[in-house]
Amino acid sequence: MAVVGDLIEGLLLLLPAMVANATPVVAGGRTPVDMGLTFLDGRRLLGKGKTWEGLFAGIAAGTAAGALLSLYRPELLFIGFGVSVGAMTGDLVASFIKRRFNMESGAPAPVLDQLNFYVGAVVALYLMGYQFTFSLLVILAIVSGSLHLLTNIIAYILGWKEHPW
Repeated sequence: MAVVGDLIEGLLLLLPAMVANATPVVAGGRTPVDMGLTFLDGRRLLGKGKTWEGLFAGIAAGTAAGALLSLYRPELLFIGFGVSVGAMTGDLVASFIKRRFNMESGAPAPVLDQLNFYVGAVVALYLMGYQFTFSLLVILAIVSGSLHLLTNIIAYILGWKEHPW
């Protein structure tokens, strides 16, 4: 039964990150985070799809989710902000990696596309003093990655995304 409790706790801690990660698709934006700058390889740092508006909207929405959860547990307000920043940072790092492999914005990168926000959020949780067993990290990764894929398919069907990944 402790495993179920740990899973619920982990999902509760990660929920603001999931909200943060999903928000830029809806929020959109025009101003690229990388401002059109290129890296040493001549490719864009992040690409046109990563915007300041989406970044800030994601952090704000994830923090708002944390604020709602803080009605249940007060510390989740701070955690909500932290995991939201972590999730959005993970997404930016993944975009940077994809550009280094000469992948266009929107090109599929299985696993990286589904877990970038998760890794960023888990790192943020670790920096805030949370530690998880390896098996719980794997289970949370599977659940988070599956939910990410499912929500992206829904967003694609609704016309909010160009690609279902």
